[in-house]
Amino acid sequence: MYQALYRKWRPRIFDDVVGQEPITTTLKAQVKAKKTAHAYLFTGTRGTGKTTCSKILAKAVNCPNVTDGNPCGVCEICRGVDDGTLMDVVEIDAASNNGVDNIRDLRDEANFTPAVAKMRVYIIDETHMLSTGAFNALLKIMEEPPEHVLFILATTEAHKVPATIASRCQRFDFKRIDSGVIAKRLQAVARQEEIPLQEEAALTIASLSDGGMRDALSLLDLCSARSGDITAQVVLDCAGIVGREYLFAIAEAVIGGDAAAALEIVQTLYQRSISVDKLCSELTEHFRNLMVAKSVKDLGKFVSCLPTELEKLREQAAKVGTSRILYVMNVLQEATSRLSRSSSQRMDLELCIFQMCSPQLSTDPKALLARIEQLEQTISVLRRTGLPPAVPDREQSNPPDDPGFVPQTPIEESTPPALQDPGCADGVQAPEEKPTARRFKPWSKVVGRLVHVNPALAGALKDSKAYEAGDLLLIETDNVLFLQLMRQNDYAKTSIREALLQETGRKFRLGPYRNETVEKEEKNPLDILSQRAMDAGIPVERVGTAEN
Repeated sequence: MYQALYRKWRPRIFDDVVGQEPITTTLKAQVKAKKTAHAYLFTGTRGTGKTTCSKILAKAVNCPNVTDGNPCGVCEICRGVDDGTLMDVVEIDAASNNGVDNIRDLRDEANFTPAVAKMRVYIIDETHMLSTGAFNALLKIMEEPPEHVLFILATTEAHKVPATIASRCQRFDFKRIDSGVIAKRLQAVARQEEIPLQEEAALTIASLSDGGMRDALSLLDLCSARSGDITAQVVLDCAGIVGREYLFAIAEAVIGGDAAAALEIVQTLYQRSISVDKLCSELTEHFRNLMVAKSVKDLGKFVSCLPTELEKLREQAAKVGTSRILYVMNVLQEATSRLSRSSSQRMDLELCIFQMCSPQLSTDPKALLARIEQLEQTISVLRRTGLPPAVPDREQSNPPDDPGFVPQTPIEESTPPALQDPGCADGVQAPEEKPTARRFKPWSKVVGRLVHVNPALAGALKDSKAYEAGDLLLIETDNVLFLQLMRQNDYAKTSIREALLQETGRKFRLGPYRNETVEKEEKNPLDILSQRAMDAGIPVERVGTAEN
């Protein structure tokens, strides 16, 4: 009969246990010196070796042929413990035997001397599942145990074990096994079992096992049923995972504020029947990995993934600030908590996507911090390069009748002082008659309004002028930053239109304007000071006219 790999390759002596060397070294020393305690508490996540070490310790304290703290593994007692036939070593599942009567029976039985072995050993698995009455009954015998009794309590939730019980035990915490150690062990098992396992596949299994050797061996067992070499893709298929590329793709869309792209990916995953709560959990872990990538140098110690994914994490982490990551994680955690009581998990996930892509929609402090951080990054880029950061153009160019921004060719010096026609784009002949330029007087007040809603744009419009003709407003400035903002950032155009509407009550079409032959007005020092004050957002009221 076929035996599962995790059972077949369960360690028989302390030296075979991998990833828990500090614990096994201590236990070996105690056995060798014959100074074992009367009670132990083994705690840690699943598959890290708690039950295995419990059985090895039960053999070691009873084996007549102990070698350097390890049981021989071949004597009658060792074989009896391995196959569960030795009556003096009792393994109890507290999940199904958690009543007070079960522990009372154990207490009465413990008073009898061992039948064959030196000590009677009780291994209580999942100890935290015992009832309050059972714990009280166990405490009575643990206070004054017979010399021939050894208790080994194994649990994944040590905080649920009463302090009165834990204080009477020697506690050993089993850590998650390192992915590299698991991968090495898998390759050794695969060689012995003649399973064609690729190195990348072993690393993938180790990453998916979350530090548990038993889970890793079980997944290897599952993959071995497939014919041919076991590759990383075979592992992902057997584990029911579609890969991690979708996590990077969603994160990229969130960082870029592209909700449409993120929703498209989510829709594809939803059609593949991926669990919504699982996706939220994976996204939370992914952004946690991005946060770690921004904080530590040796990312491999903190993140369990393939080496190729480590580099992708570093590259993606460089594109986003820490405050934005914290905001996204907060949104994901709130969404995850709602999913269990939601009538439409898909709708909650889509709402979560919109929130992550648009922190400006939220008044949450974390969202405000993310927006401030993004603004600081923008200002830093402006100071360093003089140009705004590249913004992806997600909209098609405006049609001729669109009341938006109309790109214009700068007027040459020989052009008379007249406005360009809004339809006069590069390569298109303008009408012979053009409206005459007229200075737009409230322009400084409009720029003053922009200081509060779009500081970068207001800075780009410093010392600028504007000319109007009907519903067309052309802006004159030598700052190339303004042209970049108007061509790449729809928010800049919207900000100007709204400021114009608030100041004049009129709607305008916009365009750039340069006319070197327009008669330049002599600037009055008081006018210059007033304009600078309004650019800074300081209200100014003129009560008179300065005379030369």
